[in-house]
Amino acid sequence: MTSQAAPGVDASSADDSARRAGSSGRRRRALVGALVGAVVFGAVGGVLAATADPEVSASALVQSYPDPASVENPTTGVVDGDQAARNATYVETELVSLNSADLAEQVAAAVGEPVSDVQLEAVRVGDSNVITITATAGTAAEASAEAQSAADLYVAGRQQRLADRITGLQTTVESQITANQQALDALPVPPTDGVDVNEQQRAALAQQNVELLGARDTLQRAAADTGQVAGIIQQATAQPTGALSTAVLTVVGTALVGALLGGVLAPVASSLRGRVRDAQDVTGLGVPVLTPGLPVVARGRRAGDLRRAVQLQGLQLPDGPVNGGSLAVVGPGPGVGTTFTAVAHARHAAVRRPTLLVTYDLDEATELLGGLHEPSVLLLGGRIDTSGHGIPDDRPSEVPVRRTRSVPGLAVLEVPAGSSIADLVPSGLADAASAAGWAVVVDAPPLDRSDEPLRAALQCRETVVVTTVGSSRIADVDRAVQILHGAGATPAGIVVNHAPRGRRTGRRSAAPGTGATTEQPPAVEPGAALDPVTAPDPVEDTGRLPVLPAEDRTSLPGTRA
Repeated sequence: MTSQAAPGVDASSADDSARRAGSSGRRRRALVGALVGAVVFGAVGGVLAATADPEVSASALVQSYPDPASVENPTTGVVDGDQAARNATYVETELVSLNSADLAEQVAAAVGEPVSDVQLEAVRVGDSNVITITATAGTAAEASAEAQSAADLYVAGRQQRLADRITGLQTTVESQITANQQALDALPVPPTDGVDVNEQQRAALAQQNVELLGARDTLQRAAADTGQVAGIIQQATAQPTGALSTAVLTVVGTALVGALLGGVLAPVASSLRGRVRDAQDVTGLGVPVLTPGLPVVARGRRAGDLRRAVQLQGLQLPDGPVNGGSLAVVGPGPGVGTTFTAVAHARHAAVRRPTLLVTYDLDEATELLGGLHEPSVLLLGGRIDTSGHGIPDDRPSEVPVRRTRSVPGLAVLEVPAGSSIADLVPSGLADAASAAGWAVVVDAPPLDRSDEPLRAALQCRETVVVTTVGSSRIADVDRAVQILHGAGATPAGIVVNHAPRGRRTGRRSAAPGTGATTEQPPAVEPGAALDPVTAPDPVEDTGRLPVLPAEDRTSLPGTRA
C-alpha cells in the first residue's frame, strides 16, 4: 500500500530533500576519500620510485619441441592426435617449468646470487615454439648473466630429459628382445616332414623380433639427435632501462589507485564503521541469517516468544539437535550470547529427545537452567554408519553429566579446564552421542580466545555464529565466518541476539551470554519444576529460561548414578 501525504504537507519534497542530503553526504565522503587516497598513495609511490634501485632487463630466446614421434612410438614412429594441440600443451608445460622456483634456485647457484635477487619470467612468442626468458637485475651485466644462465640450464636440462627417456626405452626394448629370443629358442625344432604345431607362435615371435629390432635402431638414431629438441636461438641481450618512465608511472599509478580506493572505500567504511545494528548488517557475509532473532530476556517478555523463535530457527537446521543431530554454537568474542543461544536450542531439542548440552562454563549454564542435579555417569561410544544407524563401541567412555532440574530430558556435560572436547570421547563426542540416541548442543568458548570452537564445529553437523546487536562488530563476525570456512566447518547461519537495553536497580540482569548477576536467583526445586503453574516465570523474575511443562519432558537413557 502506498502511503498518502497529509494535506498541507509536501511529502515528496521532504523525501527528495532527505535523498539529496544523503546523496550529497555520500558524494562528499567519496570525494574526500579520493583526494586523501590520491595524496597518500601518490606520496608513497613517489618515495618508492625515489628510493627504488634502477632495474635492467635482459632477454634470451630459446626454442623447444616435444619429444619426437620416434621416441613417443618407437615401433611405428607415428603419434596419433592433433599435433597442434599437443604442441601447445607441451609449450605451456615448459613455461610452468621455466617460471618455477627450481630454475630460479639453479640460476642463483650458477651466478652466485641470492635466490631472492633472481627474477625470471618466461613467455611464449605468439603460437610458435620460441620462448623468451627475461631476467631483471640491478645492472645490465647481472641481468644478462642470469638470463643466459637460465637459457643454458633449461636447454641442457631439456636435452638431458630426452636422453634419459631414450635410455629407459632402450633398456626396455633390449629386455624385450632378450625375452623374445629366449621364447623362440625354447620352441621345439620344427619337423622336416609333417605339420609344425608351433608354426603360428614361431611366426608371431619372429615378427615381434623384427619390430623390436627396428625400434632399437629408431631409438639409437633418436639418441644421436637429442640436441635438436631444444636450443638457444638468441643470446641474452640487455634491454633499455627506462628508469624515468618507470618512476613517473609508479607515482601516477599509485595516485590513481589511491584515488579509486579512497573514493570507493570511504563511503563503505563509513557505513560499516561501528557495531551490528540489525540482521541486515550481516546478511552480506556469505552465510544466511537465522530468523527470527532471539527476543530480549527482560521484564514483560513471555516465554512463548522465545520458544517460537527457537522453534523457527531449529527448522532451518535440518541436521540440528531437534532432529537428533548436533549443533555447535560459536561466538566471535565474549558477551554475545552463545550460552543463552545454546541453552535455548538444547531445551527445545530436549522436548523431543534426550539432549546433551556441552559447556565450558558450568556456572553460567547452571544459572540459565535454574539448577542441576548431582553428577551421574553417561556411557558414550560408537559411531554412525552410512545408513544412519548407531554402531556401539565395545569399550564406551564414561563422561560425568548433570541432569537439569527443570528439564529432565536435558543433561549438561562440562569440558574441564585445560581439556578439550576431542579428549572426552576418542571416537568423537558428537558421533558417539548420536549413536547412543542423544542430540548434542555445544556451547563453545569465544573464537578469539581458543581453538576449541573449531574442534566443536568440526565434530557437529551444524554450526551457527552468534552475534548481539549493539556489542558485536561486523568485522569480528566476518572474521569468525571466514575462520570456520577455512577450517572446513561451513556455518549454517548467523544468529542475531538482542541485548537488553536497560537493567533493574539492585540486580544486574542476565544478558544473553553473560549470565552474571549480583544476586543468586532462587533455585528451582524439583517439586516446583514439575508444576508449570507454580514455577516462577524466569523471563520476568530471574533472567533464566522458562521451565518446560511436565508433558513436554523426556527421560535420560544410558545414565547411571
